[in-house]
Amino acid sequence: MLIRRGSRRLACGLIALLMVPAPAFAQDPKSPTPEEYVAHTGGEATIVAAGEFKLDGIALYCGTRPTVIDNNLDDYGAAYPGFLIMNMRLLSRVTTPVKLWIYSHECGHQFRGPDEETADCFAVQRGRRQGWLSPGGVEEICSFIAPAKGDAMHFSGSHRCEYMRQCFGEFGIR
Repeated sequence: MLIRRGSRRLACGLIALLMVPAPAFAQDPKSPTPEEYVAHTGGEATIVAAGEFKLDGIALYCGTRPTVIDNNLDDYGAAYPGFLIMNMRLLSRVTTPVKLWIYSHECGHQFRGPDEETADCFAVQRGRRQGWLSPGGVEEICSFIAPAKGDAMHFSGSHRCEYMRQCFGEFGIR
């Protein structure tokens, strides 16, 4: 049976997604609390209460979820059910729109689930609605993610960028 290339990519992506553990998104009773996460880091991470986290002087919130600061995290940000994790050491290397997009992307996982494109769209639409993201800021984000190759969870940076440009221009919420 012949499967079109796009369908094959989608099927492979879904299979890969099902094979990769996703502790950041599963509503698993074994997921850590923010306090357990901090304890696991040996106390090097800290918890910032919901609504008190700031990036470049801008107060950010993700509903009632706290933010954990972990400068040893192997990425700019991450999400577990009920809290976000930000690596301030890595975030200090990028522009304000990119920082705010990363935070909002991780917040998008809290509200919309594990899908990366959905979290990307959530982030750019949130930025547009809140006034911190302009078309120029979208291009800064695109420059940041353009080198990214696709993996089991993410499309390539160029694909994600095209999708975010489209989402940014739509006024309906995805």
